[in-house]
Amino acid sequence: MAQLKLPTIIVSNIDRLDIEAAITHHDLSFQHVITSEEVRSYKPRPQMFQQALDQLNLKAVEVLHVGDSLLSDVGGAQKLGIKVAWINRKGKTLPPNFSPDYVVTSLTQLLPTLA
Repeated sequence: MAQLKLPTIIVSNIDRLDIEAAITHHDLSFQHVITSEEVRSYKPRPQMFQQALDQLNLKAVEVLHVGDSLLSDVGGAQKLGIKVAWINRKGKTLPPNFSPDYVVTSLTQLLPTLA
């Protein structure tokens, strides 16, 4: 499997203990984890996305947010000018009021875009 060396961060509406348990269970690693519990705000509000930008010292135009929620992920990130890849694993129809920059069915489909 191909591997990329990119800064990675989780921005999740799940509490810290729950997301850490999932990360450990799947043997994953991330530079930072930001949760709604810590920021005291839920996606699609901008606070979590801004916290991620601040922690990585990046501008919105330098980031690709990847998520599976049209409202929370696509809507929230795009409000800050962050490009978004929507993971549409179940083949849902894209409503006309959303326009993610990329639509993929799996993370591996993003590899050519990120390379």
